[in-house]
Amino acid sequence: MKPTLIGITVATIVLYIWGYLYWGISPIPYESMNQTPDDAAAQESLRQHFPESGSYLLPGPDHEPDVLNELYANGPIAIIHIKLEGGPVMDPAVLVRGFIHNLAFVGLLAIFFKVAAAREFRDFARLSLISGAVAVVLIDAGDIIWWRETISWNVWQAIYNFTAFLIAGHLLGVFMKTNPEASTA
Repeated sequence: MKPTLIGITVATIVLYIWGYLYWGISPIPYESMNQTPDDAAAQESLRQHFPESGSYLLPGPDHEPDVLNELYANGPIAIIHIKLEGGPVMDPAVLVRGFIHNLAFVGLLAIFFKVAAAREFRDFARLSLISGAVAVVLIDAGDIIWWRETISWNVWQAIYNFTAFLIAGHLLGVFMKTNPEASTA
């Protein structure tokens, strides 16, 4: 049990650092994002049209079918997640919640490996590869298809999500693999 807990701790810390490098230091994922000509004016317009923090589907589903079809056909179509309160760019509370999120992910991945009876390092490597691919296809590709999110943005999320599985899975494999000598004794 001790090697598993050490593995979870190490993998969580390394994954947190990877996330900081990927999302915090590297500008590459954000090159797929567009910027408005006037962010302050856009923010004011959002305040006027979106009365409270939350997620909005535009056009909203509460239209008669013929009106909804026309609104969709004319566009634009959007899902807008908005937080009206604002906050710091690097909010410490978000960073703490992100670390806890990584810890939960790595802990669940360790449980998955136990249930799957992974013993050798190659088991962990193979399972992290397959589970990462499954997650990316379901979640990131699904967002592109079902929620009409842009490929240019989601590819960066997919890369991060897939590498998170690989990093956490391989590190857990280092700590959780069964010692062959101990199992034959």
